[in-house]
Amino acid sequence: MDPGRTLALYDALSGYRLTFLYSGLFHDDHTARLITLGDEFLELEGADKGVRGKFTFVMVEAYQNIIRHRAPLSRDLEQGRGRSMFLIRSNVGMHEVTAINPVTRPDAIKLTHALAGMQDMDPGQMKQAYLQGLQDEKRTERGGAGLGLIEMSRRSGHPLRMGLRELDADHMLFALRIMIGRTPKGKSGPEQDLDLQREVVEQGISIVCRGSLAAGEQEVLMRIIERDLDTDLALSNARMRAFLGVTELLQNIAPVGEGPMIVVSRSSNGVALDLCAPVDQTSAEILEAGIREVNAMDDQAKQRRYRDILLGRGQSSGTVQLGLLDLARRRDGPINAGIVDHGGAKFIVLKAMV
Repeated sequence: MDPGRTLALYDALSGYRLTFLYSGLFHDDHTARLITLGDEFLELEGADKGVRGKFTFVMVEAYQNIIRHRAPLSRDLEQGRGRSMFLIRSNVGMHEVTAINPVTRPDAIKLTHALAGMQDMDPGQMKQAYLQGLQDEKRTERGGAGLGLIEMSRRSGHPLRMGLRELDADHMLFALRIMIGRTPKGKSGPEQDLDLQREVVEQGISIVCRGSLAAGEQEVLMRIIERDLDTDLALSNARMRAFLGVTELLQNIAPVGEGPMIVVSRSSNGVALDLCAPVDQTSAEILEAGIREVNAMDDQAKQRRYRDILLGRGQSSGTVQLGLLDLARRRDGPINAGIVDHGGAKFIVLKAMV
């Protein structure tokens, strides 16, 4: 991504303590990782067990719905405009889960009618509809009774919100948003989520994480990157080390405001790791000096400086260079990074092909 689009994406995902977007290969074993990630999200916010249980159920149900129910598409459409997207956003007392996947037009009609029929149900009516669905022997393997939708609405305590966008003559993109906790004011809806999916497709984005990550959240994100990008172990390990280099850099620059954003994307040139983070004036000056110094080094000098920092033989400010050097050692050419003014703040914007 170019710096302008990276910063635009950062702004588009504003207003939450932590945002996680996934549009990768949708492995079934990511479900357990998402449970861990969601639990880390809410534990840091001090959410009670009831809220955490609701969030986990909704998150898993929405993710599994993508795996189980997305319509088969041609490869070009599946990797292009028809790509599925999973999004979780969390703030104190307010949590959102969004799932976007392709459906057939008949299924889009059924989903629209099912959700419309649920809008005016009170909790008692919803419970009765759920129990009736359990007893319905005509329910299909694809969940014709809509039990998953009913239970997500029951658990969340809010009406489910949906959006549709045309894909081709036979398919539509279906966006479903589920709220847990208080309802945000003035926030976007499923239509904006579909716009975000379009940007994800255009930029080849697989993963976005925006906000300051705790150690457990970093571990989950690293395992998703490891599982999703390559079957080649050497390449996978290199990309995990590059991600660790970025997290090392973040630990030493102490991002301000709403924290950093890390983006993993694919293009014909390979896999890119983008970092965007607001920093204070002092950190901006240290980073600019570090980028100039690292870019002026040849490969041998980078290796020597990297070892010196690890052994504690560098200046105290040299720890900021550790992440820069780790990334520089894993790519050809200078580090593509700089400090830019944006929205009245200074941002480091960095891109590494890994």
